[in-house]
Amino acid sequence: VKPSTTVLSVNKDIIQKGSSFTLTCVVEGYPQPETPTLRRGNTPFTLSCSGVNIKTCTVGFSNIDYSYSGQYTCSTKNTISSQDKPSSATLQITVYSQTDVTMTTTPLPGGRTYYLTGDPLTITCSVEGVPRSSFTF
Repeated sequence: VKPSTTVLSVNKDIIQKGSSFTLTCVVEGYPQPETPTLRRGNTPFTLSCSGVNIKTCTVGFSNIDYSYSGQYTCSTKNTISSQDKPSSATLQITVYSQTDVTMTTTPLPGGRTYYLTGDPLTITCSVEGVPRSSFTF
């Protein structure tokens, strides 16, 4: 009897917003381990698996955004062996992006296309990006 082992890996070092990535979970054990489960928090994902005593399972993600960041856990157990404890592996995914800066101003009075001295003016600047950028205005 060989206890179950689990390895979880990703196919990229840096995962960019809008791109794709694949997670691979490899489980090994004898007798054959159960088909593994992959979760991010309480969200399960469907894996495509091949193999018997060594199962290689993958799931792909595309057009990703920041919501794909988080801790992913792949786990399995060998139900035939009562001595085998569940085996799991975790991987932290961070979705990165370029810094996007958006600037808006208050609408001009009377539909004008220019400001006059004394007109109220509010400039709003928003910055989005991972890692967090420093910004000077």
